Parts: sequence; structure tokens; C-alpha cells
Amino acid sequence: MSHAGALAIAFAGSALGLPRGIVQITPATDTWARTFDDVRAAMAFDAPNAVVAIEHIGSTSVPGLAAKPILDIGIGVRQPIRLSDVYAEVHDWLTELGFVFRGDANDVRPDRMYGYELQPMIRLANLHVLEHGSREWQYYIGFRDFLRAHPSERDAYRELKVNLSIQHPDDRIAYVDGKEAFIVERRARPT
Repeated sequence: MSHAGALAIAFAGSALGLPRGIVQITPATDTWARTFDDVRAAMAFDAPNAVVAIEHIGSTSVPGLAAKPILDIGIGVRQPIRLSDVYAEVHDWLTELGFVFRGDANDVRPDRMYGYELQPMIRLANLHVLEHGSREWQYYIGFRDFLRAHPSERDAYRELKVNLSIQHPDDRIAYVDGKEAFIVERRARPT
């Protein structure tokens, strides 16, 4: 079986998937963590040397946190002499696995982003490629770890996300913007 096939099997039965552009929050499930473990195993098998970490990030990585049913995956790449060479190597690997390039880092995004869909327009995963150990990498990991260590903050974040999803059911940009202040304030706190 190809590694792309193994990746597709890892997502089978995961209860993940949401039409692009829709904001819908679902209750947390242990299936998300198990799916990530299977996805990481399928990806790690032939990951390029530039990849030093494959991490479960985002709300689905926090036990007990309701989330959009889309797996967020952080790919940490080694600090290169030429980042463009590393990105080309990682890009080829990810596209061979079936990920679709969604955009480079810019003023809004700190990462290169890829999406994964088995059916058109139904997003199962968002993949974020960053330099391992960078400030942005630490923000992703730190916010995840903060929410895991502080159940009351996790619950406050869940309430915010549910309210925003009701206010903006078909506007992901407004939903993301509405979470920004909460995230920025907490990612600076120690776990």
C-alpha cells in the first residue's frame, strides 16, 4: 500500500471533516487523538530529513475541548541554510501524500499551509509547516500545552468558540479573528 493510501485509511472513521468555509463546533472525542497517531505514523514513514517534528496542534489536540472537526498538524522543519530548499523538499513529500498547498507565510499566517481532503471541499486536516523552535512554532505548542494544563481556560476557550460559531456560521475569517485576543493573551503565559 502507498503511503498516501495509508494516510487515507488513517482518516477513515475519524468523524473528521467540515465543508470549507463553514464554522461548526463539535464535542471533543478521543478519536481525534487516535486519528492523529495513525496519521503521524503514516506521514513519518517517509518524512524527509528536514522534518524534525510532527505534532498534533489546535483544538482537536486538547482533550475535552470542543472543536471544528478538522485535525491541525504542525510540521517542524530543521533550521536550514536556505529555507526555500527545505520547503521544496517538504512540499514534494506532502503533495505526494495528497496534501494540497494552500499558501505561504504572510502578514496574516506565520506558516506554509496545506489542506487534506478525501472528498472535494470537505477539509479533514490543516497542516502548518514552520521552522522547528521558532517563535511561531513555540506559540502553537505553548498554546496547546497551556490549554491542556488549565481546564478552566480550556472551558473558557470552548465557550468563546461556540459563541463565535453561532455568530459566524459561514465566515471562518470572522471566527478566527474573534479568537485572536484570547489566544495572544494566553500563549504568553507559562504552562
